[in-house]
Amino acid sequence: MNLPVIALIMLVAGSAFARQDETPPKAQPVAYFDVLDLPARIDEPRLQKAEGNYVLNCALANRSEQPLVGLRMTLIFVDTNGRISHLTWNEATTVPAYSIKSFAFNPPVKGDPKDAKVFLGIDEVIGRETVWRTVDADKLLRAYARGQHGMVPKVQTVQNKYDREVPRVISVLPPRPKP
Repeated sequence: MNLPVIALIMLVAGSAFARQDETPPKAQPVAYFDVLDLPARIDEPRLQKAEGNYVLNCALANRSEQPLVGLRMTLIFVDTNGRISHLTWNEATTVPAYSIKSFAFNPPVKGDPKDAKVFLGIDEVIGRETVWRTVDADKLLRAYARGQHGMVPKVQTVQNKYDREVPRVISVLPPRPKP
C-alpha cells in the first residue's frame, strides 16, 4: 500500500522538477532612440518570441497634457554581417496625460532576428488634439544604429481633427404637466 503512494509522490515531484528546468525564451534587449520633443518615451523595451509571434514588452510614458491614442513605431535589425532591415507598424494605445503604462506590442517581425542588434524608434505619436511626427525618422534611426549618435531630430506637430473627444451634453427637460 505504501509503494503506490510513494510512486505517486515521486511522479508528481518528478514532473514538478521537470517544469522547473524549462526556461522561458530569453528576451532580446532593444536599444531605444529617444526623441526628446515627442510626448512619448519607451522604457525598458524587450523583444521576445511567444507562441510563434514576437512581442515587444515595454513601458510607455506620456510626457504631455493630453491623452495618447496611438503610435507609429519602427524596429531596425542589424545582423552580424551589418545588413539592416526594418519594419514600421502602428499600435493603438490609451495612455492618460502625464502617466506611464506597461504594454505588450505585437510587431509583425518576419524571420528570426535572434543574433541581430535591435533598435526602436517612435515615428509618430497621436494624441487627442495633436499629432507629433518625427521628420525623417527612418534615416535618423538608421544613423543611430550605425553609431552616429549626434543627429538632432526635428518634430512636426499638426492638429488632430479625427480623435478629439466629443463633449457629452446632457439635457434636462422640464417635467411635462399632467393633463
